Amino acid sequence: MEALIQHLASKKSMSHLWVERLTIFREPDLESCIRTIEFRRGINLIWAKEPPVGSAYAGIHAAGHGVGKTSLCLLLRYCLGDNAKSVYDLREELFGEFPHGGVAAVLHIEGKAYTVFRYFNPHKDGRASEGGDLEALLSGGGNISFKEFEAYLSETMISKVSPQTIPETGQAIEWRHLLAWMTRDQRARFTSYFAWREGEGTGLQRSRQDPPIVMRAVLGLLDQGESELLQQIHSLGHDLERAQQHTVRLKQEPDLIRRRIESELRTWLNAPDDLPLRTDDMFKESVEKMVEKAQQVATSKLDKADADYDAANEKLANARAERVLKERDFEKSDVDYQLADAARRQDETAYQKIANRREALKSLSGPCEHGEINFQDCQHIRDEIRKLGATSLRDSRDQGALASAGEEWTARAVSTLERKKRVEQLVDKARQHEESLGQECKALRVARDSAAIEVDRAGHLLAELERWEKTSGSPASAEAIEQSIARAEKITRDISNATIKLHMLKQERSGREKSIAELLDALVRAHLSNEAFGVFTPRDENRPFQLSVRGGEAYRVLEVLLGDLACMLDSVNPGSSFPGLLVHDCPREADMSSGLYENYLLLIENIEREAFGNEAPFQYIVTTTTPPPTNIQKHPYLREMLDPSVDDGLLFKQRFSGVRENSESTFI
Repeated sequence: MEALIQHLASKKSMSHLWVERLTIFREPDLESCIRTIEFRRGINLIWAKEPPVGSAYAGIHAAGHGVGKTSLCLLLRYCLGDNAKSVYDLREELFGEFPHGGVAAVLHIEGKAYTVFRYFNPHKDGRASEGGDLEALLSGGGNISFKEFEAYLSETMISKVSPQTIPETGQAIEWRHLLAWMTRDQRARFTSYFAWREGEGTGLQRSRQDPPIVMRAVLGLLDQGESELLQQIHSLGHDLERAQQHTVRLKQEPDLIRRRIESELRTWLNAPDDLPLRTDDMFKESVEKMVEKAQQVATSKLDKADADYDAANEKLANARAERVLKERDFEKSDVDYQLADAARRQDETAYQKIANRREALKSLSGPCEHGEINFQDCQHIRDEIRKLGATSLRDSRDQGALASAGEEWTARAVSTLERKKRVEQLVDKARQHEESLGQECKALRVARDSAAIEVDRAGHLLAELERWEKTSGSPASAEAIEQSIARAEKITRDISNATIKLHMLKQERSGREKSIAELLDALVRAHLSNEAFGVFTPRDENRPFQLSVRGGEAYRVLEVLLGDLACMLDSVNPGSSFPGLLVHDCPREADMSSGLYENYLLLIENIEREAFGNEAPFQYIVTTTTPPPTNIQKHPYLREMLDPSVDDGLLFKQRFSGVRENSESTFI
């Protein structure tokens, strides 16, 4: 013990994180307080005392089960931001019993006090405030949401961890990972050092490799050089995989290209698999000859499609011109009808139009381009001028004369309307004919394009096959393969060199590793009276803290406990980022003998009393059903005694009806 005390003498400082008080409420006010537990720096014992032998509670509660030990640990985790499934299940159960209740805690973070309150209601956010005034917080004085406090706590606890990511995967090391370590799940049973959570995981991507890396980063044992080497090896591994895949592709590419071209050719031509691709015998069939024939057929189809398309386009152009003429004729007949109908109705607005048209007809001179006679000799023009001149329109007041010609204009309106209808039918037929020819042109264009594709396809496949034959096995192809192989070999050498450097770096025991190893050895010797020694192997993925003795599960559990104890005591060193807080839920029940367990508690009590006095730089919270040593069954070490024989001795001072699937059958 003296050697251990000397090893700890220079390590007096404040714990990075410790809990001063935990209070459970039915309602968020002081009058509704169910229970308050005061904690201290140093050892804090929560003892579930067994009922007297022969009492009415000597059944399922005979060993102190079902009194609330695990629930207390889960509430501590809840206040520290733990959202694991076991914490969630407890919160749901408590919400059913205390719908408006919650739990509060006073926490000290790097020497500064904070008060937090979290509801059991999962839909209500908690709150926090600086200082330790719980009454002020419950009265509405909390100006910090719990999410903001949780972010601050996480950032503070992780800020000194280096590196802050897993080198091989790049995953960030988070507060929940460290919290899982320092508040081990009781159901994990302390089976191995990295068994932090049972069934729900820790959130780390690799369950076996990552927890040891987190431990070393938190303890300051993963230096920058090692982290860089791990990242380099990880990156080189990906480069090597890509280089090897590239080499395989280069080697396979000629065969793959040939098979693809040949498969496409045979599918297109429906050629049998046994038909040779090429042949020198002019009388034998081959895929190449079939391609040439298919190309000739496709070319003929393309020529015919081009001719048909051009002819159809010409017909379409003629039909379009015919339709335009018919539409012009329709427009003229419509104008004639409108004018005759206006004159029939004695519309004064038609006077001027008729006069203007008559004057325009009289002013026509020269030959008609259609009849090849002079306009003035055209009988149609003369008749039109006569009809328009039947009534003098020079004076708009001469309406009597217009009325006397009413019968003539009525007959004229009827005849022009009939002509308009006939021309309109001709226009509709012209439009339908044009539309039909347009559809025919579209179909011919599709056929022509398809024929062009077939022609291009044949030429393209033959050209691609020829290009492949020229490049396959060429010096350029061989050189590309050699370069890819050389790159893969260089990456392999780089990985080997980095691995050797990493191995050499691991062989060099740093001062931090040596310090923790000496501390562990001193703890083991003090606990087992120099009958054994401790070994610290931080890169071991199963047992980083090892005892030299063999004794079954009991010593394996002791390895875990002493390893955590060493990390907690070492947390005062500047190189460590461990918070200095441990919560162990019933380690005695994890197949540990009573003698080893009692000596373990006495060891911690001696360390606190002889090495640190009232200034312990750590906080150790442990629950137990096994009676602790006599000198620890008292103040200040014993912080709460739970008794299943009376309701007031239960954590929540009442029995719940809900049954829970873990070591505590009810939340009480």
